[in-house]
Amino acid sequence: MFIIMTGTIRPSDQVNQLVLKNEDERFTQYEESLRFLLESRACSKIVFCENSNYGTERLYHLKGLAEKNKIELELLSFPGNVEQTRIHGKGYGEGEIMNYVFTYSKLAATDDFFVKITGRLQINNIKDIIVWMKKDSTYFNIPNRTRRDIYDTRIYGMPMEQFKKYFQHSYNKVMDDQGIFLEMVYTDILVENSIYVTNFPRYPRVIGMSGSNGITYGYTEWKCKVRDILSKFNFYIVKRV
Repeated sequence: MFIIMTGTIRPSDQVNQLVLKNEDERFTQYEESLRFLLESRACSKIVFCENSNYGTERLYHLKGLAEKNKIELELLSFPGNVEQTRIHGKGYGEGEIMNYVFTYSKLAATDDFFVKITGRLQINNIKDIIVWMKKDSTYFNIPNRTRRDIYDTRIYGMPMEQFKKYFQHSYNKVMDDQGIFLEMVYTDILVENSIYVTNFPRYPRVIGMSGSNGITYGYTEWKCKVRDILSKFNFYIVKRV
């Protein structure tokens, strides 16, 4: 099992769906999230991949922390297709990153299950989540209990072969200006192919800020404990009429 953290450190001015565009602020948030993940020791393999061709040199100092915690850390950076991301929306860029990881990552080539986390977010209980995950299951949650038509793509997990078969190139279907977001594309795949989805074994405690709309994520622990129980009954799954 390994974790993929996605990112765009230096977003293009042509991509309009972002509130936070300052590259220094974005870099700092990615650095903090990656450091947190390394310090959590949630997983022994982590891939960080960003698609603005920013480079990874400024993150090299984290390799020492990874080595100290016996974690294999792979840092990837490449030039994404800015024009296609402008046309399709930021979900295209996210899918492009995943495609790059599955094509070029050395760690991905040696594993069979992954958990994807959107960069700049911290999942405070990520270690407790991963320890209970099963490698033959597909994990998604809905964004909240009032939005049951799509799955949340900030964090999800599934077998590698399943992603390659159904999801790897599906980001080409994203068209944000038509209301076809990556979340909808992924949800359609899951529903249309009758892929059984299970909730995460513990409800994710997410903190951080959305680069799209500037929303700050947080949580209340006692509410999350209730959600932990509901997750055992697969309460947070899509229900379409």
